[in-house]
Amino acid sequence: MSPAATSVHSPFRLDGQTAIVTGAGAGIGRGIAWVFARAGASVVSIDQNSASAEETRARIEAAGGRAMAAAADVTDAAAAVAILDAVMERFGRLDILVNNAGVYPRGQPLPELARETFVRTLEINVTAAFQYICEAASRMKPGGCIINISSIESLRTAGPGIAHYCTSKAALNALTRSAAVDLAPKGIRVNAILPGIVRTEGTRASLATDAMGQLTQRIPSGRIGEPEDIAHAALFLASGAAAYVNGHCLTVDGGMTIAG
Repeated sequence: MSPAATSVHSPFRLDGQTAIVTGAGAGIGRGIAWVFARAGASVVSIDQNSASAEETRARIEAAGGRAMAAAADVTDAAAAVAILDAVMERFGRLDILVNNAGVYPRGQPLPELARETFVRTLEINVTAAFQYICEAASRMKPGGCIINISSIESLRTAGPGIAHYCTSKAALNALTRSAAVDLAPKGIRVNAILPGIVRTEGTRASLATDAMGQLTQRIPSGRIGEPEDIAHAALFLASGAAAYVNGHCLTVDGGMTIAG
């Protein structure tokens, strides 16, 4: 029998699995939700903007996938419990959690940076992820997977005024590694993705066209990342192809970090 005639199951399929993606109403989160749905997963789209969460759900279902939408502030612990309970009631299982929701608020250089900005950034980018990890892990069976969306700014800083953001993402990396150790006995893997510059609504709003061009020149791959670039990395980490990958922080930045 020729190799072409042999049926091989793709390790990147997620058929029968249920995935939660926070911040799935736009950008990287929507890209991950879409790719997971195409791989066969039932996807739960969580976003603070109810219309955006519903739009992601509608797009997936229009393409023949299974989806559910929920509007919530990820810092609301009670809402997290209610949503995960609803997911278990609707789909009967939870296999994948992607903590993508986060903020990158403008700030001031130290010591002018407001304490409220610092604390709120950590609450959304780290504490909320901790909450969802704990709730998801209590419902997942062995084979479950958690992915945290961090940033290359956890490894370096692009300039002044972002101490709050860099600190939060470095903390998320540490949470990823610690959770991987704590949850390994339960058969649950925990990894993180560290995106570089990605073409999203947020980057378009905060960066001028000439600034985007200057950033592109610093990326060895010669282009700004797309949400699908991060989504495909997430699919790898969520799939059986990454069954032995645990506690890893994967940089997906076109080589920007190593180029300096």
